[in-house]
Amino acid sequence: MSTQNNASSSKANSKNQANGKLENMHPVADQVAESLHHTVDSLHDSAARTEENLREKSDASAQSLKAQSRLVQKKWNESGVKKYATENPVKTAGMAFTAGIVLSMLLRKK
Repeated sequence: MSTQNNASSSKANSKNQANGKLENMHPVADQVAESLHHTVDSLHDSAARTEENLREKSDASAQSLKAQSRLVQKKWNESGVKKYATENPVKTAGMAFTAGIVLSMLLRKK
């Protein structure tokens, strides 16, 4: 068993020596790899900040749209047009139909 341990430890030592030599043999590749890792980390940080800003702005926009929607709904419910349209639906449909015909006649190409 001790011969197996000695053989495996000598193989490990030779691999470590070989890896050490390989690492020392490629300093340019190591520098490029380190530079690329730094660049990727910078891009990740930038993308994370951008995502956070977009999420905040989209939340603010959604809240603004909801407020505007409530305001428009309130104005529509209080408007005289809605009251007239609900009290006289047939007249309202007739006026819309007539306005559509007149508009199409005006916009028709000759």
